[in-house]
Amino acid sequence: MIKIENILLVNIVVLLIVLNFFSIKNLEATEKIIAQNETEGERMKLEKFQEQVFFSTVRITRPNKTGTGASIGTGFLFRVSLNDKKNRGVVLLVSNRHVFADPSSSLILNFNRKKSDSLKPELGQVIPMKGDEFKDIYQGHPDPSVDLACINVSSIDFPENNVFFKSLFPEMLSDFSEVDLLPGVDVWFVGYPENRFDTVNNLPLLRRGYIASIPKIDFNSKKQFVIDAQVFPGSSGSPVFAALGGNFKLIGVVAETMIRNEQLQAIPTGTVLGVEQILGLGIVIKSSLVKELIDYAAEQIRLKLEKQDVEPTIGKSRDGNQG
Repeated sequence: MIKIENILLVNIVVLLIVLNFFSIKNLEATEKIIAQNETEGERMKLEKFQEQVFFSTVRITRPNKTGTGASIGTGFLFRVSLNDKKNRGVVLLVSNRHVFADPSSSLILNFNRKKSDSLKPELGQVIPMKGDEFKDIYQGHPDPSVDLACINVSSIDFPENNVFFKSLFPEMLSDFSEVDLLPGVDVWFVGYPENRFDTVNNLPLLRRGYIASIPKIDFNSKKQFVIDAQVFPGSSGSPVFAALGGNFKLIGVVAETMIRNEQLQAIPTGTVLGVEQILGLGIVIKSSLVKELIDYAAEQIRLKLEKQDVEPTIGKSRDGNQG
């Protein structure tokens, strides 16, 4: 997360859709579940994964309560099954716990609009979705010391909201058993460093680096590893990928950056660094903890639905945005 003085959507035609999908009272927006029976062809319409991931990454804005600025971070969309007899699933927005911060505060998510006559994005046409609070759809990692959390944003899949997006799937998670997951392996991550992004097309930036520690050994005895890459504030929550065994795998989430200020220390990327020198090293939370989070969140949603004994509206998205 980074502090900025203004939220400017420069040269963007903004379609402001204020959706109260952060309220538990609005069942249509918080707990409407979609069926997970899409075909592979419906999942992806862009040709290359390196392009598709630009539309699975979301700019997260938390306006300051004073109204004079905002905090910016990165999140990514993940589709996960509820593992119930009705073959239901949800879309989760995953990021760092410190990016979401206070779930009782307001939140703005910026998406691209989908063209009405095709399955492609209408670049430059932005749909900001805003809620005054999101605590009813928020879920932190079951271990409070883990800097990961997510919110249920399944409403973006409703055809009437006309949102273009792509989502990641559990099959893309690395389990760290890959023989080619080694120090020196190239990695790349997508996000909004220092709030830099393509303001005209509302697209994030892709950055590269390589693994700087032994990834299969927990760095500092935590489920994390180090990358040699310039990790700036605003990159918090960025998904980190590597090509392993001929496939792209999600290997973790950016959480911290290392700085030099008389001594080496790690700080959250949301902290204002001031004159302190960034070393070009970042801390990445391992994908195994991402799996724990999404599994736990899916289970909590499933139990919540069963407790309420409410039949959610089920139906496959007609816009082809399911992956």
